[in-house]
Amino acid sequence: MATGRPETGRGRPRPLGVPVLAPVPGGWWFDGLLVAAFAALTAALVWWSPLLRLDLAVRDWCDAHRPSPVHVLMQAFDYLGQGGGLIVVTMLVAGWLAWQHRTARPIVLAGLAPIISTLLIVGLKRWTSRGAPHHGSVRLFTHGPEVEYPSGHVSNAIVYYVVLAVLLAPYLAVPARRIVQWLPGVLTFIGTTYVSYHWLTDSMGGYLLGLLIARLLLRVPWRTVPLPRWLDRASAC
Repeated sequence: MATGRPETGRGRPRPLGVPVLAPVPGGWWFDGLLVAAFAALTAALVWWSPLLRLDLAVRDWCDAHRPSPVHVLMQAFDYLGQGGGLIVVTMLVAGWLAWQHRTARPIVLAGLAPIISTLLIVGLKRWTSRGAPHHGSVRLFTHGPEVEYPSGHVSNAIVYYVVLAVLLAPYLAVPARRIVQWLPGVLTFIGTTYVSYHWLTDSMGGYLLGLLIARLLLRVPWRTVPLPRWLDRASAC
């Protein structure tokens, strides 16, 4: 991550200011690797049956080892990736920053994230038409009503928390920013798999795509991208 002190305007941090989060590692080769890994995972789910047996084994182990207190905790972890709630939170934070600093830049970022996520994740879910661990088939392309692959919760828990980390970067210390950026995705991965809302490989696919989307969002120069003056009055001051 970039280092340095937040740039201030009139004695207070500016939204989307320095330090700006950046993809680590920075090269596009890693983004290509994420795409290749997702493609390989999807192909393996179609043509390599041991991976399906692994999904079934993980589901059965979790079903057999789920005491109530742990179950409640894991459901809370899963809820960290609830898309509706995350959209509301990110838009509220973005709206507050936009009002405080007279610029629509935070709202543009917070509004673009769900559009990209919905188009990519929901499109892939409908295309692959995979069942849930206790509803439908473990196989892909069954043309059933279930749409579980890849996990939207896991993807959400990376994308939206990265957006929050970007929005709040000028106000957070580096350790706190990294926790906001990365911990929810890991916890949601564990939680949604453990309570059998998703197969293990659903969560893996969601994590790969969530990381890819987050990296693409981090590459946009949100602080300097041209906007009409009426949407960015702060820059005119």
